[in-house]
Amino acid sequence: MSAMYVIDARHYLDDKGDIGPEKGPSRTLAVFITSVIAHASDFDRPEDTPGPVCFKCRKRDNRCVDTGIARDELVNWRCPACGFEGCISNWQGTFWDLRHGTPSH
Repeated sequence: MSAMYVIDARHYLDDKGDIGPEKGPSRTLAVFITSVIAHASDFDRPEDTPGPVCFKCRKRDNRCVDTGIARDELVNWRCPACGFEGCISNWQGTFWDLRHGTPSH
């Protein structure tokens, strides 16, 4: 059975916009979330660039998640190996929002 994660990116960022959690599972999830945002919003990347490795998956093969941005501006991701998936809101304007190129922060 897979799970659907509904994530608000702001919950994992500090007041300066950096990754907030310093260690543990929250840090692992925050790094994954920001990697998914960067992958999905980087429209200049080659299409065959693999997505981030699933933070939850224990499978050995095909652990890179598929990413995209939906019409409602949510970043969506799904792991083809384990079936875990999610959507991320409030990612626009973060350091990992690459829609307008690499951030200069």
